[in-house]
Amino acid sequence: MADSGRENWAVDELLKAEEEANAIIKNAQKEREKKIKEAKVAADQEIAVFRREEETRYNQEILRRFGSTKEEEELERKTKAEIDKIYLDYEANKLAVVDMLIKRVIEVKLEVPRVVKGQFENPQQTI
Repeated sequence: MADSGRENWAVDELLKAEEEANAIIKNAQKEREKKIKEAKVAADQEIAVFRREEETRYNQEILRRFGSTKEEEELERKTKAEIDKIYLDYEANKLAVVDMLIKRVIEVKLEVPRVVKGQFENPQQTI
């Protein structure tokens, strides 16, 4: 019987050690996940800082190469004025164009065009 108690004790000790090992592994996995999340947050912050610095550097280079923003604003103003003029021309002429198109569709000339007549009058020239 003493052997049986000792075997049970050994099995209990092994089960207890296994549970402790599982707990250690779980804690290690949680710590690893936590460190990965922290590293990701830190990397995102570094990327954001880097992006801001690079965008600032890029914008400064654009200004250096292509001139000031005043020129850009002037170009935008001229472009908007041209677009407005085109729109006003469109509004002024759209009814006339629609009327002309309707008239052309409704009025059908029953004459054979001169170019076509020439082809039928001289059939040997088309060969």
